[in-house]
Amino acid sequence: MRGSDRKMYELPSTILEYFPQTMQISKPSNFKKLNSTLLVAINEICRTTPNSKPRHWAGNLYTTARNRNQLMEEPSFRELADFITEEIEIFASKFCINKNNGGLFINNMWINKLKNKDSMDQHCHPNSLFTGVYFVKVPQNAGLLAFDSPSSEQMITPPIKISNQYNMRQAGFKMSEGDLIIFNSHLKHRVLLHNVDEERISIGFTCAL
Repeated sequence: MRGSDRKMYELPSTILEYFPQTMQISKPSNFKKLNSTLLVAINEICRTTPNSKPRHWAGNLYTTARNRNQLMEEPSFRELADFITEEIEIFASKFCINKNNGGLFINNMWINKLKNKDSMDQHCHPNSLFTGVYFVKVPQNAGLLAFDSPSSEQMITPPIKISNQYNMRQAGFKMSEGDLIIFNSHLKHRVLLHNVDEERISIGFTCAL
């Protein structure tokens, strides 16, 4: 059958999007005042708390992920923790999660600080439901938070004419100060090379039921 004849008998094709990667972006209305308070506490923590970055990480950064990861219990971070808790409840409602009369809670919360030439390896957060990042200090051209598509692990990579949401293998989130991003914990992510002199400071967290 010739191509032109085939068009006459062919029904329109349908694209089904069964498993989209859902994320939520929000920002507190008083983020400038909040960030000013957070920076004071963060600077003191960084001065007194050693870097807990594991040796096997290829990228370099300062993090309290392994030695001071309960910041939600500290007074200086309580306002941020309250805001995050409200937002994860909104995010969870999109998934119609059965919480069995309980609620979502932050089970880990830590500081990440990147200096010039720092980055963070690809990773995800097992044993948690949602992961999020709150951005306290974001200089211009800061290293992007990047997400890797599950298809990035496929064995054969086809040539691409035009990049779109169906063939993209990585997406970078252009963040600004005060942004809070929440996503599913299985989604692999990283921080691309931070190639400016001013520090990039964020607070990471995970949530569980």
